[in-house]
Amino acid sequence: MTMTEKSSYIPSRDDLHAYADGLLPDERIAEMETYLAANPEARETVEDYRLINSVLKQTYDPAFEEPIPPAQIALARGRRTQFVVPMAAAVAGMILGAGLTVGVLGMQTGGDDSRERLAFGSTAAYDVYAPEKLHPVEVRADQSAHLSTWLTNRLGMPITIPSLKDLGFAFIGGRLIVADDSPAALLMYENAQGRRVVLYVRNDGGGKGAPAMRYERRADTGVVTWSDGNAGFGLAGGFTEKELMPAAQLVRAQFDI
Repeated sequence: MTMTEKSSYIPSRDDLHAYADGLLPDERIAEMETYLAANPEARETVEDYRLINSVLKQTYDPAFEEPIPPAQIALARGRRTQFVVPMAAAVAGMILGAGLTVGVLGMQTGGDDSRERLAFGSTAAYDVYAPEKLHPVEVRADQSAHLSTWLTNRLGMPITIPSLKDLGFAFIGGRLIVADDSPAALLMYENAQGRRVVLYVRNDGGGKGAPAMRYERRADTGVVTWSDGNAGFGLAGGFTEKELMPAAQLVRAQFDI
């Protein structure tokens, strides 16, 4: 293809995932790189997928090195069936079976459990973006009106920017992220000590059926999840329930569905 020719190749979401994972067929790589060079939004999506891959690798790789508990070995030997799966193999099956990046921000780890999807998506969004120093958000707080309109249009629901100033958190901006095969919103806040919380919002039914607010702890990240009709919400950060729940209640009170 010459410089004056325009490629007709438009990659699918699966192609973008495959490229990020290094699994795109060789004959497609040149076309993909040409497309990404001309499409910054798609290029940023690939970069997000790679960042998510890195976080998952750091999170789950240690499980592959864990020894199989002796009690589990004994249990397996004592059964006729051989379906007892070691912890490392279970983690491997979860990651490899789903693909490292296919909808990882909304990935289900417990069947069709909407609460699990919200909690996983929220904590993954926090773990991936909150540590970022230079590019934690795509649209800064000084463009809040634009951000609100953009996210509203993409999610198909009103995305207001809740204020957490009463709790000492300033809004610093947000971005569009991925939840399964649908768009999701991320809004980020920071207090005077530099500690951050992330609000994760999806409107694809992924959180449907979990209206009550519930706090849970996942490693070092706390998360409060709830739903309102088709929309699901999660507020995540390195805080206790006593610290995080008032913020989540304040957010819920300000959201206009």
